[in-house]
Amino acid sequence: MSRGAGEQVVRFSLCGCLGASSLERFPEWLNHPEVELLEWRMDRFAGKFSPAEMKLFCEALRGKPRRSLIATNRPVRQMGDFTGQERLRLGMLEEAARCGAEWVDLEHDAGADNIVRLKEAGARVLLSWHNPAETPPGKVLREKLEEMAKLGADALKMATFAQTAEDNLRVLALIPFAKKEWGIDLVAFCMGPMGKWSRLASLCVGSPWTYVRLEGQYETAPGQFSARELRALLDAVVS
Repeated sequence: MSRGAGEQVVRFSLCGCLGASSLERFPEWLNHPEVELLEWRMDRFAGKFSPAEMKLFCEALRGKPRRSLIATNRPVRQMGDFTGQERLRLGMLEEAARCGAEWVDLEHDAGADNIVRLKEAGARVLLSWHNPAETPPGKVLREKLEEMAKLGADALKMATFAQTAEDNLRVLALIPFAKKEWGIDLVAFCMGPMGKWSRLASLCVGSPWTYVRLEGQYETAPGQFSARELRALLDAVVS
């Protein structure tokens, strides 16, 4: 982003979503130049690779330098692809943490014991909640946020489906609210066509990052910008 002499350059964090790769190309994705961090969708890989191959992907996380990484193994109940046993799903996340993943995305209903377990494995925990059908009233969202904030995660994520423009405003208002009430970072935005702009706006009101589609990858949720699109919009808006 361009600035005059002496002015500070603001660079917002984009998280590229990685849902497919060969083992050979995996290190290239881990050093993607267009984003600050990556979300590795382990659930999408697990449907294509054996458990032994998944361990090799995890071992690749030990290589440095690379982008910071969020390991996500999303179950079907929360818009993911993983259909196996919960014990196996959590074990894969723990393996990623022990191999160096800086963050692990854990669903809101996984329990406080699993938050502790994954922290002990070496990762910070992003506790997430998704509603792919609607955006509940503000009171319901705040109650869910409070419930999550008390579980001991390092950061929170809330993503709902926008049916109206006002839905975006209710979700975006939660970002400064979470910081004020509990001193915790919240990644929050709305999915779908009506919610697309909230992915950009979330950064402007304090979200630590937002998710983008990488060139050659499929979007992992409806309404994602590509990394290039969102970077260009940020340069236009905050310049």
